[in-house]
Amino acid sequence: MGRLLELGERVELVSMDPHFHDISIALYRSTGEGGASAYLAHSYSGREGTRERLGFVMRAMAVMGGMVPAPGVPGRIAFACGAEHRAAVKRLFLEACKKASGMEVAALPMSIYDKKNDLTIDASGLGDGRYRLAAAGGEGDDKVARRVDGVTRGLIKLAEMEPGEALGEVRFACGSAHDALVGLLLGRALNVRAAMREAEAAAARGVLAAPSAQQQT
Repeated sequence: MGRLLELGERVELVSMDPHFHDISIALYRSTGEGGASAYLAHSYSGREGTRERLGFVMRAMAVMGGMVPAPGVPGRIAFACGAEHRAAVKRLFLEACKKASGMEVAALPMSIYDKKNDLTIDASGLGDGRYRLAAAGGEGDDKVARRVDGVTRGLIKLAEMEPGEALGEVRFACGSAHDALVGLLLGRALNVRAAMREAEAAAARGVLAAPSAQQQT
């Protein structure tokens, strides 16, 4: 029990990592310096190479989500604003675990091509954690507007963002810019139902096994 308390609160789980012997990896949250939310990827597996795999997942999260070393909590990462951003970090963790160790990772641009509607959706920062979505291409002003509104609602759902004052605007409650998160989630916001189903399926695939229950060799 003490080991679990040291890890903090579990916020997400990948019960079988397809890139490393199907080990279980979980994401834990604790409180860092100044009350900031600090995150750690952890596994009970004793397999050789597990530490390196976890290190890669953490680095991938930092790059893909714009995270930084957590102040006052060595070995953990946080958002520079210190906010929890629970929904967004859960999605970020799942995306990082999809990457095989050694793969190049990079922050995604705040632009996505919507093949189904033949248009490109761009997000631009407005300051104070606010973003505006706009679309280029496609046919029919009403159809394009509905698509932009749909993606906007997707971001609100996936990242727990707030609707802005104008159509197509969203904001992070922390008031800080999170360009990397927006870029990461834009593609998922195109089909938010599929993204939510994937997250629900991941949560239903089991629990994090204790050391005695995981293969050690």
